[in-house]
Amino acid sequence: MSTDVTGNRSSLIDVCSNEGVGRKIKVAIVVSHPIQHFVHFYRALAARNELSIKVFFCSRIGVDEYFDKNMGVVIRWAGDMTGGFDHEFLPEASGIKNTRFRSINNPSIGAALRAFEPDVVMIYGFAQATPLRALAWCRVNGIPVLMTTDSNFVTKRPFHKRLLRQTMLRLLLSQVSGFLTVGDQNEDALEELGVPRTKMYRTPFTIDEQRYRRARAERAELRVQIRERYGIAREAFLGIAVGKLIPRKRTQDAVMAFAEVAKTDGDVNAHLLVCGNGPDAEQIEAHVKTGAPVTMAGFVNIDELPNHFAAADVLVHPSGQDPHPLICSEAACIGLPMILSDRVGTIGPTDISRRDENALVYPCGDVKILADRIFDLAVDRHALEEMSAASLRIYEECSLAVSVDGFLRAVNGVASKVACQ
Repeated sequence: MSTDVTGNRSSLIDVCSNEGVGRKIKVAIVVSHPIQHFVHFYRALAARNELSIKVFFCSRIGVDEYFDKNMGVVIRWAGDMTGGFDHEFLPEASGIKNTRFRSINNPSIGAALRAFEPDVVMIYGFAQATPLRALAWCRVNGIPVLMTTDSNFVTKRPFHKRLLRQTMLRLLLSQVSGFLTVGDQNEDALEELGVPRTKMYRTPFTIDEQRYRRARAERAELRVQIRERYGIAREAFLGIAVGKLIPRKRTQDAVMAFAEVAKTDGDVNAHLLVCGNGPDAEQIEAHVKTGAPVTMAGFVNIDELPNHFAAADVLVHPSGQDPHPLICSEAACIGLPMILSDRVGTIGPTDISRRDENALVYPCGDVKILADRIFDLAVDRHALEEMSAASLRIYEECSLAVSVDGFLRAVNGVASKVACQ
């Protein structure tokens, strides 16, 4: 059995066998800031009797108000972002204002981990300095590391950059004990980077499941309320696009596609509700002025967003690059089908977006095919209902409970290897 630098590491015999009841497994989670999707995961882990969880936040982004440059608005997330689990803001947290590599750089992480004496440490990816500091500390002290990342091959890079990146990542990822994977494309990318499947534990990214389930239960009433708020006809086939209005998201493709549908024979009443803000807003507003059937809701906070999903018939996400957007999980939890570009990383046979089950996929940037997909669902209510039912079924396969189970398997897997040495 290994010991840490303090010499106080106690037995993890409960992880290695079923004999007796041992102490709780201590897990440190190192994350850039309180992220609205993930805090529910931490609360669920904190409720487990076999775990002792402590979250180390590198910054206060999301708790304090901040200006989102892409959205162009001051944001303070609605709801409790830190309650229900043990946590600590690292000493440098107040001075960190963005999540870039050099900004998320907390030299204090080693001392914080040493004081907590974790059995396992979880980190988020490799795109910031502090997780790499935590990984280095764990390697020196013989502590297993779990990494979660949404990396896949959605992002297209020049060959020489891709080759250099893969060479460096192979070396880095070989130092990680286990991977909390989020979907099929994520696992395929990790395998190509040399990670064996035996080190992967499917742990889907989580959402505010309670709030979305409540909105699903009240969907009929919310459909009326939200549509009345924006002056959208009750009978309209309503698509919803959610996210920052930036070029990478290609929201204008959805706007132009709905405008094309409006021109088709058959008088299809299709409308798009855009939830978000950003530099592309002005161009989208120009399309609206020319008659595009689009309503712009602006920035919608997390407490209101489930209600907006409940008012819609389909999620439309035309992004040119999106590794694993949580809006797909949110849409599925409500029971929405999805129309996605082929650059969205949630598409996969066991992921939240399954081609021709609950998702229609089209070539990114092809507005004509996107319009055809919208038209097909708008006129085929039977297909819409079948895909809606599929989203509800698939969500249960990617739910919070599944995430917690994957995490427990990962912790037991990596901790037992250390404890049984």
